[in-house]
Amino acid sequence: MSYLLYCIFRQPVPEVVKIPDDEFVGRVFTVNYDGLGAALSELARSDEPPDPSQLLAFERVVESFYSHSTVIPMRYGCRVGDPHDAVILLRDNQDACRAVLRQLEGLAEMGIQVLLDNRMHGLGTDRLARLPEWFPSRSGISGTAYLDSTKVGRHSARPRTTVQHALVENLCGRLHGSSIRHKVELTSSGGSRLLSLYFLVPCGSVEAFRFAARHFFADKSREARIEGPWPPYNFVEALQTQVGAQGGSLENRPL
Repeated sequence: MSYLLYCIFRQPVPEVVKIPDDEFVGRVFTVNYDGLGAALSELARSDEPPDPSQLLAFERVVESFYSHSTVIPMRYGCRVGDPHDAVILLRDNQDACRAVLRQLEGLAEMGIQVLLDNRMHGLGTDRLARLPEWFPSRSGISGTAYLDSTKVGRHSARPRTTVQHALVENLCGRLHGSSIRHKVELTSSGGSRLLSLYFLVPCGSVEAFRFAARHFFADKSREARIEGPWPPYNFVEALQTQVGAQGGSLENRPL
């Protein structure tokens, strides 16, 4: 038996936090150490892969805390052997956790998914659903690294790579004023390519971000999807790696 780790936050837990009543979520409880807290639930069958309903239930729990407090969201699959292990995790990573919580104060994640080939073959509507954020990125890189990588050999790049680079560069330039960081991920399936961009946005700038993104795609022929605000799943990988390395009994892997 093990325990699923949802998020880390500052104590105390706001009394207004309401945990979703969901058949896919066990009893959610919290542990704390020196002003830090972690949300957990018992994971009876830890070796079975999750289905979309479990992933969505996990998200709802994280968002119930995020709606009232700054949180460090964990990806689905982060778990500890027992509640005491979670306390040890907080103790051993307290400085890093406090630093990240300060950095995330007042920030949200927005996502934009762009279908590059204008066809759905091989992807299906569920591929455009908001599910990949709970798994470690397969090909995600920072926006700056992505743009830098495309500068090498640009003149010899295939036309579609040049067009893709221009799309990312123009879009990120348009949204620069309403976001502070971004990451880029490109996936493909069945011959179709999906470009996913994740932006760290001040909560007060969410509507301005959404308006600017919609305006950018208004005259484009590409199919795009604008989503969020979410907890910043895609901007805490460094801490999750550090927690996994230092937390001892923490099992930080996708199920």
